[in-house]
Amino acid sequence: MRALLATLLALVTAAPALADAAVSAEKARIRTTGGPADRGWNLWSAGSLGDWFTAAHAGRVTVVVRAAGQKAAGEWPQASVQVGNAFVREFTAGSAEDGEFRFEADVAQGPFAVLVTFLNDFFKDGEDRNLIVREARVEGADLLDHLPSVKELTDADIRRVRMGTFVIETRPGARVKVEQLRHEFGFGTALASQMFLDLTPPAVRRKYEETVLANFNGAVFENALKWPAVEPEQGKLQWQVTDRITEFAAKNALTLRGHCLFWAVDEWVQPWVKALPPKELDAAIAKRISDVLGRYRGRIGEYDVCNEMLHGRFYEGRLGPEATVRMFRLAHEADPDAALYVNDYNILDGVEVARYEEQIARLLDSGAPVGGIGCQEHYSGGVAPYPVVTASLNRLARFGLPIRITEFDIDTADEARKAADLDAFFRTCFAHPSVTGIWQWGFWEGAHWRPRAALWRKDFSPTPAAEAYRALVYSEWWTRWEGTADEHGRCEVPAFFGRHRVTVDDASVEVDLARREKTRTVRIGEK
Repeated sequence: MRALLATLLALVTAAPALADAAVSAEKARIRTTGGPADRGWNLWSAGSLGDWFTAAHAGRVTVVVRAAGQKAAGEWPQASVQVGNAFVREFTAGSAEDGEFRFEADVAQGPFAVLVTFLNDFFKDGEDRNLIVREARVEGADLLDHLPSVKELTDADIRRVRMGTFVIETRPGARVKVEQLRHEFGFGTALASQMFLDLTPPAVRRKYEETVLANFNGAVFENALKWPAVEPEQGKLQWQVTDRITEFAAKNALTLRGHCLFWAVDEWVQPWVKALPPKELDAAIAKRISDVLGRYRGRIGEYDVCNEMLHGRFYEGRLGPEATVRMFRLAHEADPDAALYVNDYNILDGVEVARYEEQIARLLDSGAPVGGIGCQEHYSGGVAPYPVVTASLNRLARFGLPIRITEFDIDTADEARKAADLDAFFRTCFAHPSVTGIWQWGFWEGAHWRPRAALWRKDFSPTPAAEAYRALVYSEWWTRWEGTADEHGRCEVPAFFGRHRVTVDDASVEVDLARREKTRTVRIGEK
């Protein structure tokens, strides 16, 4: 018995203690916005704060956040807690005194992030709602000894999601070359209306168009297709710019997005529309859909149907909750082949992703033929961290619809940071299987709504961010392969999805490698 007790005691003594890692907020290695506060960190806007931990084994951990709040406009600060690539819970810091908020989550073996994101910042008329985070603690894990790069986190997923294989069958020993010509994934840009007006000097317009074609495979109307631009006065339709942009896109095989049929925010509804009684407004909506989709059927492949419905309710406020469903149905009837998108902002930073989920679910449950999910990502300063963006994309992916980053830019004077943040954001989205494209919201400083966010300067020279963009899209994620067929006349070439030129000796052929097929056999030359 004594021997048995001694053995058990030895085992207990030798057993490793349960890990418990704590990070004070002012030392957290992930911080997007905010500033130091008394014994903590004051998160601003949609800011996130957290750190990386690691679990020795798969299992359940307990996350403890210590935080305090400052009330404004009758509400206390609210925050979400994320563990790994999933949101766990939301909490309200309902006191100026520190409170502890405990959550449990299942984690896989290895590294994972824990982040706190501020959801309802408010500042107006001297009232300021604040979330003060003091500490994040994880019971059952250790602090990771380094901050993993986004490249480290995404490389394997990018290979899995964005690459397939060409199987080349030809003569034994033949020289084989595979060159990519075009991505399947959408890398697009907004096109500024003024660049397609006669007032624009021909040399400037030519340089603008050349830059588009050298760097993008997709386009979207920045303002030209919006209802106030097409029909500023009832019945007086202006198609000159939209026609020119559509022709430019078609001539150059650019995937063209139609932004937007309607805008739900009162500020962007033209006065004559606001003045219509409900019955006439409903008729005007139907005519607007018929005008646009009837004119461009088969030439514009997708539309943002009603823009920013999380932030405005003009049409549903006037016509009831079925107004948006009716817009989608009428648009689908006018062009059954066009993909119909919702489109909104404050999504991938985690702030309004839950509301967006609810809105999309409501539309689908009501029979609206929603064909895609659009996320606007206009950043001032740093982009949302990889874990927050990925967790938000995971939530939206449950609908099984394609996700487009429809509007992307970073407004900052810090060019090095803009380049690094673009690199991180593009890697994050390119690695996610539900994302089908990223559209910049303009690219040239001479025609950009936020000139500091432009990738090319007024003289069309590239900024560091433009060079970072090209390094990803046309180098790291671009297929260039040369080799020799084996003794059976065969070689397998890993390649990014898209169009390629396959050359064997002096013969060549252009072929597409599509994600849906994963592998493509190309027979070229005599065996």
